[in-house]
Amino acid sequence: MSEFKPLTTKELNEFKLLLNEYNDKLVRSSQKVIIAKAKYSKREITIDVVKKYEEEYKTAKNEFKYKVNNNIFVENLKHANEKLSNYSKNDEKYWEVYEEVKLAQFLLKESKIAMKDRGRGGELSKLSNTALKIKDLKFRYKSDHPFAVNGVNVEVNHGEYVAIIGHNGSGKSTLSKIIIGVLKPTSGWIEVYGNRVTSSNLNIARKFLGIVFQNPDNQFIGSTVRDDIAFGLENRRIEPAKMGDIIKKAAKKVNMYEFLDHEPLMLSGGQKQRVAIASALALSPDILIFDEATSMLDPKGKNEVKNIMVELKNTREKTIFSITHDMDEILNADKVMVMNKGELVKFGTPKEILSDKGFLRSIHLDIPFVAQVEEALENVGMKVSHSDSLEELVDKICQK
Repeated sequence: MSEFKPLTTKELNEFKLLLNEYNDKLVRSSQKVIIAKAKYSKREITIDVVKKYEEEYKTAKNEFKYKVNNNIFVENLKHANEKLSNYSKNDEKYWEVYEEVKLAQFLLKESKIAMKDRGRGGELSKLSNTALKIKDLKFRYKSDHPFAVNGVNVEVNHGEYVAIIGHNGSGKSTLSKIIIGVLKPTSGWIEVYGNRVTSSNLNIARKFLGIVFQNPDNQFIGSTVRDDIAFGLENRRIEPAKMGDIIKKAAKKVNMYEFLDHEPLMLSGGQKQRVAIASALALSPDILIFDEATSMLDPKGKNEVKNIMVELKNTREKTIFSITHDMDEILNADKVMVMNKGELVKFGTPKEILSDKGFLRSIHLDIPFVAQVEEALENVGMKVSHSDSLEELVDKICQK
């Protein structure tokens, strides 16, 4: 008989992922039965079709009951206790095995919790340094409508800052909704850190993602900044004892620590958006999406948010996507995705994208102010190399 190998948190996580997968199958099967009964009541289908879906639901239910069994964790604790009984407290080995018992108790307790929440606490591993991979992605809102996203392919590595630009209706916002799982692609697929996103692991894959929306007023829940940041942590079931430090750390990152007890609606636009960013950062997402996050702010507020994005970029701890109409913002990015009529028409560095100003204008996009000044100087006979900022351009002009 082989020696018993104690279980670890790895097996617990695998158990959660399996529960989540089979629960998704059960839910989808239940929905099919409900839809079939509704159609039968309108005489759109026969009773045999309803019975077929009911049988499928019964199979899924039995399958879930089988998979929900946590006997391995019960047996794990039993073996750990038996092993401990072989030693006295005077033995050196006793306390080592005692820790195994404590872990086995913890795993059994957590497995029971996992069964109650159907495995929603599972975590996907990072299988790749590619933060986001999109393959042949297509989406349309109705079958007789043109594709809002049409055959997009792209790979973005962890730590990169990617700006997504395009005129209204180009597909950039639809693409962001697909990435965060609000919309389901018509065809194609997405991988997050090497994990193919499916209907069964979508909620778990979302833990990699954080998003900051256009209007900060629509994101507030709490009566104070502190409560607002805490809201997401409570949904993730973070231990209350740990929340205080997480909230303070997130608030400090966006320079809002001194405002923790302020009412969110009394803040300026830029401050509100910084709170929204802090709320996203508190959940420790690996990918942070800014969806037109500066479009409703005044110049001061825009600069505040842009500076935070640059600071996050410089740490290389997170992958940043910024969907924007602000062409000046693309100068801060590592890469730029240019969308037009649902297609990804260009993908490259800001310098590569701005090298074809005529193309950008042909799809109704302006060019950054710095590029406009460079172009004006060139028209009067002063040619300067590309600059990433106005300050850099001024230095080059002064050197001439």
